[in-house]
This record gives sequence, structure tokens and C-alpha cells, in this order.
Amino acid sequence: MGTNSGIYSAMLTPFNADHSISIAGIPALVDYSLMNGLDGLYVGGSSGESILQSAQERALVLTEVAAYAKTRCKLIAHVGAPSTRDAVSLARLAGQQGYNSVSAIPPIYYPYDFESISDYYKSIVDAAGVPLIIYNLPALTGVDLGTDGLLKLLEDDSICGVKYTAQNLFQFWQLRQAAPDKDFFFGTDEMFLGASAMGADGGIGSTYNLIGDVYVGISKAVAAGDLDGARLLQNKANELVALLLTTGVLPGLKHALNYLGVPVGPCRRPFRPAPEAALAQLEAWMCDNLTPSQLNFSKA
Repeated sequence: MGTNSGIYSAMLTPFNADHSISIAGIPALVDYSLMNGLDGLYVGGSSGESILQSAQERALVLTEVAAYAKTRCKLIAHVGAPSTRDAVSLARLAGQQGYNSVSAIPPIYYPYDFESISDYYKSIVDAAGVPLIIYNLPALTGVDLGTDGLLKLLEDDSICGVKYTAQNLFQFWQLRQAAPDKDFFFGTDEMFLGASAMGADGGIGSTYNLIGDVYVGISKAVAAGDLDGARLLQNKANELVALLLTTGVLPGLKHALNYLGVPVGPCRRPFRPAPEAALAQLEAWMCDNLTPSQLNFSKA
């Protein structure tokens, strides 16, 4: 495992009631996440609603999280953007602010050829001055680099790994076997046990914001050969995932954290508030399944 390996939350971005960035909301979210045993934070990714933010807002979030958390945990900055110019600017900032590595989705919308995507990643890593983790998310980006494409990019020594958010565990295994010196993070929360058993170096996920301790536990149980224990924890995580599919994943997660006194605010439009009936089911699940320290976080 490399220096980046571990369990990271795909950190939410706190917003105020008017949907502006809430700098004041960052400390409590970081504190809650680290209380649950996470190794680090993956800042400004899909779960952080970065695609709904301006480059200036994204830079603000990266700066404020680093100021509060860089001495306490490992930090990965997601800097991927539709334009290389914005991605390079964010990457340079992340390097200056002390992030351990940067990460990026491929450039989206236009059908770029492989050479253009490769140049985009090279520009990012050159600007950052720290290692790069490719963010492989074909279902949302519309860009499928394929096994051969990912391995070709990984030939660059400055590209240290992949955040793999897809459901093809066989492809994940192929990548892991072909590039054993790289870090492979799994990003599909409901399948983390499978990827962990196949040799994942860590996980990065949205539900880690709420139940990071569960994924830390899965990783430790697999390492200890306790598959029954790991399966029980994955079942717990999947119960939450199933509920979040009824609320909308990000609106549900933000409601859950607000409910615990972690002030992350609403999701930014065009996200809509979650249905009240679904939120009531989510709250009931939390009361039955979260730890006392989680449920009483705001009272500590």
C-alpha cells in the first residue's frame, strides 16, 4: 500500500440556507468524520457538489478544509473540471495548501480522444506538484477509459492510483493485478466488502460522511480474516444505502448530518428536498443503528 491508502469520506460541502458556501460548517463535519476513525478526507468531489460550484467557490472550500484539517489527517483534493485551465488552477492551489495528493475526473461533455485526456491529466499533476489519483466514474462522466486506458495512464510515475467508482469487480481486480505498485480506492459504497476482499487499498465514499466507522470496520475485519464480521458491517451500510435511494443520496445524507447537529445545510439546486416520509424512515434507522457518540455528537 502507498502513502495515500486508507478510508476517506467523499466530503460533503456545507451550505448556508441561501445555498452559499458555509465556511462555519466545515469544522464540525471534519470533527465528526475524524471521530469515526477515518484516515482522511476527499475534498471537492461528486459528494461535495463540486460540479454545482464555481471555480472560486471550489478554491475556497479547498483552502478552508486544508486550514482546519491538514495537520490532523490525510487530504485528497478533487480538482477535475471541464476545462484544463480550471483544473490546473485548482491543482496548483491544492499543492500550495498542503494536500497530500490531487484527484480528477476526466474532462467531460465533449468526446475527447485519449491523447487529449492524457494531456489534461499531465497538466494537472505538473501544476499540483503532488501525486494524482484518477477518478474513474463512467456512469456520471460518460467517459469510459477502459482497462487498457487506465493502465496506460498509470504508467506515469506521478499518477499514483485510481478512485474506482463502478460495479465491475472483475475489472477492478484486473487493474489491481496489473499495477500492484499503485493505490486502488473503491468508491461504490454498497460493494466495498467485495473490493476490500479483492485487495483494495482503501475506500472513498459518500456514506462515509455518516458511518465512516463501518467502512473502517470492514477493512479491519477483512484484514483479520473475519468475513462474517465484515459481512454484518456491509449489511448495515447497505441498509443505509437502500434508505438513501428513497431520499436521494446527497439530500438524505445532508438531512442525516443536520439531524445529528452537524450543520451541513441543504443541497444546492437543482437538488430538491427529500420526501418527508422517507426522511422519517431514515431518522428511525439512525436512532437504531448509530453509536451513542454519533447520536450525541452535537452535545459533546
